[in-house]
Amino acid sequence: MAFEKLFEPDTIGNCRLVNRIIMAPMGNINMADPAGRPSDKMIEYFIERAKGGAGLLITGLVPVSFGIDPTVSEDNDTSYFPRIDGTSRTRLSGWRDLTAGVRPYGAKIFIQLTAGLGRVGSPEAALKGKILRSSSWNRNFYVPQIPHVPFSDRSIRKIVSSFGQCAANAKSAGFDGVHIHGHEGYLMDQLTSDPWNRRRFGRYRDKTRFALDVIGEIRKRCGEDFPIIYRIDLTQALQETYGDEIFRKHFRGRERSIEEGLEFCRLLHEAGVDAFDVDKGCYENWFWPHPPAYFDDAVYVREMAGRLKEFFRKGNIGAKVIAVGKMGKPECAEMVLENEWADFVMLGRPLLADPRWPEKVRQGRVKEIIHCIGDQEGCIESFKKGGHPCCSVNPYTGFEEKKKLVRAERIKKVAVIGAGPAGCEAAMTTHRRGHEVTVFEKKDSIGGQLRTAGRMVIKHDIRRYLENLEHQLGLLQEEGLKVLLNTEAEAEKLKDIFDVIICCNGPRTVIPAIEGLENVRHMEARELLDNGMELPADVSKVLVVGGGIIGCELGYSLAYEKSADVTIVGKNDALMPDTVMANRGQMLWMMLGGGSPSGKKEDALKEPLKVYNASTVIRFREGRAHVLANRGRSEPYTPWRALMPENVRNPFNRKLGPENTEEILLDTDLVILAAGVQADDALYFELLETKAAPEIYSAGDSKEPGRVWEAITGANEIARNI
Repeated sequence: MAFEKLFEPDTIGNCRLVNRIIMAPMGNINMADPAGRPSDKMIEYFIERAKGGAGLLITGLVPVSFGIDPTVSEDNDTSYFPRIDGTSRTRLSGWRDLTAGVRPYGAKIFIQLTAGLGRVGSPEAALKGKILRSSSWNRNFYVPQIPHVPFSDRSIRKIVSSFGQCAANAKSAGFDGVHIHGHEGYLMDQLTSDPWNRRRFGRYRDKTRFALDVIGEIRKRCGEDFPIIYRIDLTQALQETYGDEIFRKHFRGRERSIEEGLEFCRLLHEAGVDAFDVDKGCYENWFWPHPPAYFDDAVYVREMAGRLKEFFRKGNIGAKVIAVGKMGKPECAEMVLENEWADFVMLGRPLLADPRWPEKVRQGRVKEIIHCIGDQEGCIESFKKGGHPCCSVNPYTGFEEKKKLVRAERIKKVAVIGAGPAGCEAAMTTHRRGHEVTVFEKKDSIGGQLRTAGRMVIKHDIRRYLENLEHQLGLLQEEGLKVLLNTEAEAEKLKDIFDVIICCNGPRTVIPAIEGLENVRHMEARELLDNGMELPADVSKVLVVGGGIIGCELGYSLAYEKSADVTIVGKNDALMPDTVMANRGQMLWMMLGGGSPSGKKEDALKEPLKVYNASTVIRFREGRAHVLANRGRSEPYTPWRALMPENVRNPFNRKLGPENTEEILLDTDLVILAAGVQADDALYFELLETKAAPEIYSAGDSKEPGRVWEAITGANEIARNI
């Protein structure tokens, strides 16, 4: 494809962009010093995306409500957000360095300003004695027992005034425009939406008033020629997501309808907004605004951006529309523009995985794109746990200021054992540094655990990533990198041949010791996947032992692809407790029968998967599983509730009493064991014991079972320093 539409110039207000590719607001968090000034980490992060060819970059959240919304600050008034409020020249100096850094590469840059967090802010502030606030009396999203009291009109007017000052500061610092953060249930959305604004008196009972006041204040401070983008969820989509009963019971039957969203956009444009970045959903269905790997490409672009574009066209309204939501495949992004569903496409995670995405597409090097795998472990979960944005498949993201790939001073002979994600990263990086590299892979293809997981239909993002990985290795093999498939490495045959050996040979499976297991037909989860998920003809009832991400993904896939009657037994009170919020929420929603990878209800499971959480299989007898279940276990299907990180104390958590249990009998034709894996470090320690090479390392699952992020980051760290 020529991708002509993607590389047509266009304008937002009076800001002319060299192409129609916009970097979504991802970045910032924990990338500034305690005063809120951007650090070199943030500056280099955005410069790398400017070099990659995006037409417009947008920063991440920059709150305007310090001192007003207590959830944007932490201990001693520090913050994990950067700041541009007030008139601090100290802060502005960092922002000026940032805008000056991206400008030489042809990119424009807007700052994203947010009113704050309100009810979706961390409850920790309340536990430290602060009064949390929102648009009305609302529950905290993470700990519903903690209330948020309404902001006064006076406090809201202070936020409006701060928007104007922050925008003026941004203009002075060299930004080309502002991006207003009005979506997915943050404070601005709380003040402008039915689910959370139930004010009966005062100026801001009118749900359009706050946003219109903000736009007016920015126009007053910055003039008519300073572009404004407004990010909006056209609808919170709660009724669509969960159905009428849950919509009324849990959400009071209130939300912004699409028709109301369209009219709101018209009013905002009349007030001075030049373009709209449009998605759907909120925190209670966070998988809509942050589409996980399970969703199809461009899952709601037509119904959201396309609907708004059509509304503007019919009304002869000149505002531009920006589409967002899983368009990392270049053909998909081009199709959105060709169909005139939007004027621009916005890419977030694809530009973290590969900052050179625009450049590669423009130069016809589409096969070289490193594709996002949609796990959201690096880009989102990292900063929730105290880190900063990074990327599972790109170990340089978020570390651009310090991680450099330089040629080795002394060329070494390197053996890499295993061609999973860690092994491939170790091999490619050491080769690019000039070392002589040989990869030993015992199977007939690369990919390791990713290849296994990619056999599920819902793992299409992983299959796309593997295609790129194979392409990269193929190019490097032409340069001399050796990849030996169907070759198992043995310690004695490696001794004294290589200068460096890196063990990336993966994990070993764990078969739990359950009484009577030998008397029932059973299979380990990865064995089933490697066999193409083929079930014996006489199997209809499947029991999955393990309520983690593997057990739930496989259980859902067996029901979705094979129409199997699936029951899941998990030991934890919550399913998938270690999985990121968006991915966990969507998987629960699909297991519940609320939706599907296509986003359509008609493709969903007809019945929820049967689940026994906080339960343990204690024995098998005559085709039955004896399960010890805790009577106090929670409802497993609550996608609209998030789990708190382990390091944040929740005083309202109840502990399950071990004595409050009952024994349940479950019929089953086949037992799938998804109880996890252990590090397979036997070869590593044998190599150490025999002193097989001067340098011996271990990475990935052979060192410690973990996620793709840990595997690739660890392997890259080793490879850059040998």
